[in-house]
Amino acid sequence: MRVSVRGAVVEWDAWIRGRRKQAPSIKELVRNQNYREHIKGKAREVEERELLLQAKEYEEGLVAWPAQTIAKGHAAASSFGQPETSEEPVSTANTFQPGSWTPAVKK
Repeated sequence: MRVSVRGAVVEWDAWIRGRRKQAPSIKELVRNQNYREHIKGKAREVEERELLLQAKEYEEGLVAWPAQTIAKGHAAASSFGQPETSEEPVSTANTFQPGSWTPAVKK
């Protein structure tokens, strides 16, 4: 009998590390895998129900649509701080960034 059980690593890991006395049986592995699949299916059902309910609430006007905000000014900046590396070391608070070094050109 060949059984392919995904996610059985947890049971085997517990046995190998001594957290359980008996090695997991095939029956236990199959039962746990079926349980995991059952829970995943239930989670999908709940998520689908929530999405349908949310769409219905948007259509009926019970919930406002998410605001489409556009960042302006300094909040729209893509990066902060020094864009280039400095030759001088920089130290502020608990951080330290060493200065950059470029080797001299051979003559």
